Amino acid sequence: MKNALRLSVVLGVLATLPLLAQTPASQLVTVRHASGQAVAPAYEGFDVNDDGSYNMWFGYMNRNYEEEVDVPVGPDNALEPGGDRGQPTHFVTRRHKDVFSVKVPKDFGKQTLTWTLKVHGQTQKVVATLNPVWQIDHQRTTRGGNSEMISSNTPPVVSLRSAAAALAAPGSTTLTVSATDDGAGGTASTSATFSAPGEYILQAVVDDGSGESAGNFGYHCCWTNAQLKITVGGVSQQSALRTPQSAIPTFAKDVAPIFQAKCQTCHHQGTSAPMSLVTYEEVRPWAKSIQQRVANRDMPPWHLDKTVGIKQYKNDRSLSDTEIATITRWVDQGAPMGNAADMPKPMTFPSEAAWFIGEPDLKVTTPNDFTMYSTGPDWWIDQFADVVMPEDRWIKAMEIKPSNPKIVHHAVIYAIEPDAPDGTPETGVQLHEYAVGKYGDIFGDNTGRLLKKGTRLRFDMHYFAIGSEQHNKTTIAFTFYPKGVTPKYQVRSIAMRNIPNDELEVPPNSVVRTDGYFRLPRNARIDAFQPHMHMRGRGMTLEAIDPANNRTQILSSVDHFDFNWHINYVYADEVAPLLPAGTVLHMIGIHDNTSANRRNPDPNMWVGFGERSVDDMLQVWVNVVYLDDAEFQKLVNERKARPATTSTGQQQR
Repeated sequence: MKNALRLSVVLGVLATLPLLAQTPASQLVTVRHASGQAVAPAYEGFDVNDDGSYNMWFGYMNRNYEEEVDVPVGPDNALEPGGDRGQPTHFVTRRHKDVFSVKVPKDFGKQTLTWTLKVHGQTQKVVATLNPVWQIDHQRTTRGGNSEMISSNTPPVVSLRSAAAALAAPGSTTLTVSATDDGAGGTASTSATFSAPGEYILQAVVDDGSGESAGNFGYHCCWTNAQLKITVGGVSQQSALRTPQSAIPTFAKDVAPIFQAKCQTCHHQGTSAPMSLVTYEEVRPWAKSIQQRVANRDMPPWHLDKTVGIKQYKNDRSLSDTEIATITRWVDQGAPMGNAADMPKPMTFPSEAAWFIGEPDLKVTTPNDFTMYSTGPDWWIDQFADVVMPEDRWIKAMEIKPSNPKIVHHAVIYAIEPDAPDGTPETGVQLHEYAVGKYGDIFGDNTGRLLKKGTRLRFDMHYFAIGSEQHNKTTIAFTFYPKGVTPKYQVRSIAMRNIPNDELEVPPNSVVRTDGYFRLPRNARIDAFQPHMHMRGRGMTLEAIDPANNRTQILSSVDHFDFNWHINYVYADEVAPLLPAGTVLHMIGIHDNTSANRRNPDPNMWVGFGERSVDDMLQVWVNVVYLDDAEFQKLVNERKARPATTSTGQQQR
């Protein structure tokens, strides 16, 4: 896309430590203020009236847990223009959505409404606009190739170089940033000064401007970044993840095998990926973009910090440093094809109708088509279906497939068991989820989950419009253990949240840390970890606090969360955490509501919990297997007896 390029260079210390420094458990208690805190106004969004006018909706967060606050309309409680626009003057405790609305005319255009509240000497403001992203329940983002922008606009290309061949001691170096986009481009220089020894990452970000259209915040296209790693104090600088090699890599011999192993499962003809990466002719036009994406670990999608926590996962789709270096050097050398005879045998891809978990033993489908209109806000709807089988069965694997994934943002399926506790008959317990980047759940050896005869399934569906009327049915498929076989281990899903949902608060132009805890009632093996946040989500760390032995270990840390990919990180059997009863699982979430977050639609907005993408969430799903004392000790002893070369840095009990 031919737009003026905007370049910026950001310096930061190489993340050789976890996302957040470890903090003693005694210091992680949430302070709940009874009184004396501010009240934050919140803009919830707008809806459209039949006459073309708009209703702009507001709510608030009273940060006090006990104090109710009175603020009369005036300088300390004003909604401008107008002063008094029906805003409340009495504020009860905590979060309250859609408290009042202000009607504005259809020609309101780019005007704004500003609500100012001053409580206990603290002034808080929110600016409301008719930016389409704030239309109530209206989310339009690029999803897995469903965007015209992705298919028609190629990303820009950027490189970052340093004038110094090495920095033996603290000092300065000149950086040169070059960028091109569809023929347009330029070069910029700046100086970086390092005042102390250490490892640093320098990052250049280039944006072609195409992400400024309503609802499109630069996902997967529009922007590209490059990184350069510099070690100050004795080690020569190196371009990130590049290693010198004598032979020039070729596509046929060196690159195609990597793409087959890590890329082509998604990137082949007939899938929702924005391009196929099977043949040289398909790959070559994207070579520069591929180089940038793999060097920055944007693709394949795998968002864990590899320097901390557990290192081995069953579903690890990431590239090794060697693979990244091979692709990077191949592009630097002109991306040659090489000898066609060196090409690996072409892969055979299953049809889109094939199941990731294999041929199912049982499929349950929503009984009726859902019709999604061509335009308008998103829809959330519950659909129900009964499980018809003569007896209880143990699930070995399960997978969700919508018939029309182009309109499905996500599907979460809950099991309403026939003997479920009274009070929540239509809620159920979470069984499985579908979203971009999430495949089926295949449980480990001798591990399963019980599906009871007479269970009813609740399909929690989120749909969005794509410009034409569409229809969908959703199916969940199961493979079972043989009849009469009971697996040794029963997996359970723990949904960890920070606090009650409405307590989540991300003020404007701020980076916020939020903590959540779950105490294991029994000895446990942790099988999988899946974080969930929205656009302001930046990272999440899961650690285990052992109060009995006064020690803490990081299990996993996602340091560059991407809302577009819902990844369940499945630990390899030999390193799945073994944790004694009483261990506290500690979730640390980071939300970035600043302009530095390239996915942030508006850093000036107060953000709380909500279903829309412009709202946010903070939770993690953890698959847990509880163990009795004898089995737990047996697994711990087996783990300790393994050769030290198999260690992944996990502390063993």
